[in-house]
Amino acid sequence: MRFPKITAAASAVLMLTAACGGGGGSDTGAADSIEIWRMGDASEAQNEFMDSVTKEFQEQYPDTEVEIQWIPWDEFSQRFQTAMVSDGPDVVEIGNDQVRTWAEAEALYDVSEYAEKWENRDDFLEGAYANGTFDDAQYSVPWYSGVRALWYRSDWLEDIGKEPPTTWEELREVATAIKEEKDAVGFAAPTDFMNGIASFVWSADGEFATKDGDKWTGQLDSKETREALEFYADLTKDGISPEACVGLNEVDCAHADFANGKLGMFIDGPWAKQQISGINDEGVEHWATAPIPGEDGIAPAFGGGSDLAVWGTTEHPEVAFDYIKVLDSKENALAYNEVSSMFPAYTDLLESDTFSKDPILAGAAKQATGDLRLFPDTANWGHVQWELATVQTAVRRLADGEDADKVLPELNGELTDALNRSEE
Repeated sequence: MRFPKITAAASAVLMLTAACGGGGGSDTGAADSIEIWRMGDASEAQNEFMDSVTKEFQEQYPDTEVEIQWIPWDEFSQRFQTAMVSDGPDVVEIGNDQVRTWAEAEALYDVSEYAEKWENRDDFLEGAYANGTFDDAQYSVPWYSGVRALWYRSDWLEDIGKEPPTTWEELREVATAIKEEKDAVGFAAPTDFMNGIASFVWSADGEFATKDGDKWTGQLDSKETREALEFYADLTKDGISPEACVGLNEVDCAHADFANGKLGMFIDGPWAKQQISGINDEGVEHWATAPIPGEDGIAPAFGGGSDLAVWGTTEHPEVAFDYIKVLDSKENALAYNEVSSMFPAYTDLLESDTFSKDPILAGAAKQATGDLRLFPDTANWGHVQWELATVQTAVRRLADGEDADKVLPELNGELTDALNRSEE
């Protein structure tokens, strides 16, 4: 999730608020209540999970009430900006690609003194923990990640004598073998699947855009990115992926066909199990995941997920961080995986039997411990991805057979203009 940068005026107001309130201030030690902001829509299971966390927290703070508010993702930016100049929460869930934006706006509390004493601190994935570190301060700690992997039919691959592919060349070989021997689609490459496309681009050492000073430059027509986009589009042109997946995302393109035994491989997160089994759970015992194949080995993956932060104006930063320690304990990280399918950010948990021995979780867990990346760090990326769909359009037009020499420079210009537009 991406949001516009806070205006300079709003930031200045926050600084005044912080000076008068709790941002960077002292903790009185006592708290009648604390307010927690969760993002998204709550399911019954998630509410039960949060209730159990509150009960556990109140074993340490029996006189402190806990209020949980669920904030829709599309209201996040407005609610954060309002909270900077009025009553804010004590603890917030924050998209991990948004931590720098709100830290630079001084909306988040530096929790270094609490985090350094936390016994779990060294067990987090190094990159995930570093996501909240800027200028020798710690503005968030990692909570969960949602990592995609390669789904495949384990019984089919066993029948045709193939292992899950680990490279682009192997991906073509296995997909072709599935088509020939199982009379099914080998691999689905939907053209609107931005997170999946990204793994191919990063695997080829490509980027979507680079930044020099304050200026962004699109890289769609760079040698590396072009190679990846053409490879991905050629999967459709060469009949590996069905033409019906042009203009579709991973859900609409792949779930039904995989559930009904018409597709051998596709890319999605382990959370897809519930959706796929809701269509048809016959053969669920043969569903498995593996890391996403790259040009020469495991591909990088989009590292989306959420961090936890203490809000800058809280009057009770230590109590707020103690709540985070309960919510983000290893025990609750496992419990949250069960209700959300999101992965913990602890290395030892991801390498434990809970994940490594589960056929559907194993591939994604291995992917989660690897190279995770984010899209260009600008609020305009949301405009590019969701409104213009620039990259998806490029892949669709290539898959439709248009010349890359025409398509990529044209859309790269659109990308560069969009990334450099005013964010105000």
